[in-house]
Amino acid sequence: MKDLIIKNIKKMEPKIHSITNTITINDCANILLAAGGHATMASDPAEAAEMTSHCDGLVLNLGAVSSLEAMLAAGKEANRLGHPVVLDPVAAGATPLRKNACQRLLSELHFSAIRGNASEISTLSHLLTNSEDNAESFVDAPEAEIMQEKNLETCRENARCLSQYTDAFIVVSGKEDLVVHQDQCEMIRGGSPLSARITGSGCMLTELICLCMAANPEDHWNAVRTAVHQMNLAAEKAARKTQAADGGTMSFRMYLIDEISKQFTGEVPGL
Repeated sequence: MKDLIIKNIKKMEPKIHSITNTITINDCANILLAAGGHATMASDPAEAAEMTSHCDGLVLNLGAVSSLEAMLAAGKEANRLGHPVVLDPVAAGATPLRKNACQRLLSELHFSAIRGNASEISTLSHLLTNSEDNAESFVDAPEAEIMQEKNLETCRENARCLSQYTDAFIVVSGKEDLVVHQDQCEMIRGGSPLSARITGSGCMLTELICLCMAANPEDHWNAVRTAVHQMNLAAEKAARKTQAADGGTMSFRMYLIDEISKQFTGEVPGL
């Protein structure tokens, strides 16, 4: 199934419009290019919807919370066109501004997928159910709020609740990753602890999820699973190369994107 998902990306070469975190915007563009897609980033409300109309998928990353109106305009256009819209709710519960932004996005747009850490997914689930148990959520979640086997049941219940309310595919990232859609659930192991030591590893996964979904509209479940599996595999290989080269976190970041390009597009042209 993985081969078909990747084959469809090669055939379609989807263009993804991302209104995303300014800290990681370069990595987001590069991961799309590495995987065989195309990237555009337009965050002005005056052009966001028009730019979306020229693309095949949309990523909305709450790291760009000041671009909320652009996100809403772009999201409504993507919904009208039937294109996948993927939300990355960065630090969703950290401030009232971000909570309010999430409430508007969830109430006005339909999301195909939502990817976040356990804390962020918990925040969205509690926002939708009007639960008082609405903990703060941060980009770097405390150990107790990281998705891992020992808190699997809590993470799965929050993800299942969020999926039922939104009909979105939910990805909970952590030491292990969880993919949930309604009553479907799969825990995916792998990856590297080094992913948590660089900015943008989660943002890059969100982009990859949108790319895979855009190229595989008839099989979003396997598209999302493939994105998570391949990102974890790339991280494992990148970590081994970093160690062999006596490198550090910047080497890991470079090798991570390298490995994605090799997995999705094969040999780099010209080399």
